[in-house]
Amino acid sequence: MVVRADGSTVGAVSGGCLEADIVARAAELLVSDTPELAHYDTRGSDDDVLGLGLGCRGVLDVQLNPLSGDALNDAIAELAALRERTAVRLLVCGGGTDAIPVVRLASEVGWLVTVVDHRPSFATTSRFRDAERVLRLDVAREPDALAESLALERFSAAISMAHAATHDRAYLHALLGVPTLRYLGVLGPRRRTMELLDGAPHAVPADLPANVYAPIGLDLGAETPEEIALAIVSEIAAVLGGRTAVSLRERRGPIHWNR
Repeated sequence: MVVRADGSTVGAVSGGCLEADIVARAAELLVSDTPELAHYDTRGSDDDVLGLGLGCRGVLDVQLNPLSGDALNDAIAELAALRERTAVRLLVCGGGTDAIPVVRLASEVGWLVTVVDHRPSFATTSRFRDAERVLRLDVAREPDALAESLALERFSAAISMAHAATHDRAYLHALLGVPTLRYLGVLGPRRRTMELLDGAPHAVPADLPANVYAPIGLDLGAETPEEIALAIVSEIAAVLGGRTAVSLRERRGPIHWNR
């Protein structure tokens, strides 16, 4: 986590338990210009630890380092490189109204989102302010346009939601053989997706490929575009995390584990 001089922050070190105290310590740290090791023992009751109501029942040591000048610039560069290596990249094919909350929510989660659409009025940065990139490509007319315009191997998830069979088919055929795509979601009924896959390379005629999810999204009872976006982003997160999406109350082991 980075704490700016004005008290605003970027990132976090916990689920929200420690941040307020760290921000308070940071103000003094910037004045003293001396590193500090903050020790938190949360094994007591909620009110025993700094009155923060932690309740996490563990022990944490947080190294606090004042940064300025070259050290600050180096840290910013290191964080940018880390994000580049670890951030999920999502490709959204289709810029309809229902794609807007998907892009917004995925961006808020911290993913890097690229939007592709063939319509000039839809493929605009003003429409998708949260996207990293917005491209106007007509893959139905130019099947190689995706591969020529994007490094597809950098994406771990993609969604086809063009609302037009011609374009959804083109997106699917272009993306199906990308080895890094662990999730390829398709909006619409399963039968429609099977028809779109007809003749596609790497497709098994009798069933959906292992990385293709249709109908798209978790079964949350979603109706509105925002609810559907939540179902889609949640399913992608579960697949990329190697989890079966169930309520945490059903788990009998720890909720965090090494992947």
